[in-house]
Amino acid sequence: MAKEEKKSNEAVPLGQRLLDSPFLLLAAGLVVMLAFYTLWGLAELMTMPPATLP
Repeated sequence: MAKEEKKSNEAVPLGQRLLDSPFLLLAAGLVVMLAFYTLWGLAELMTMPPATLP
């Protein structure tokens, strides 16, 4: 019993809280993908050569 009481008083790690909550996991996934694709798109635009006009 003492071990169970000790574990209930410990703080839950962020990773465990994230994986225990489906809405936090969904929000984290959306934020990561939004940031990744935005940065990828900006890098792609910066590396494009200037277009030649006809």
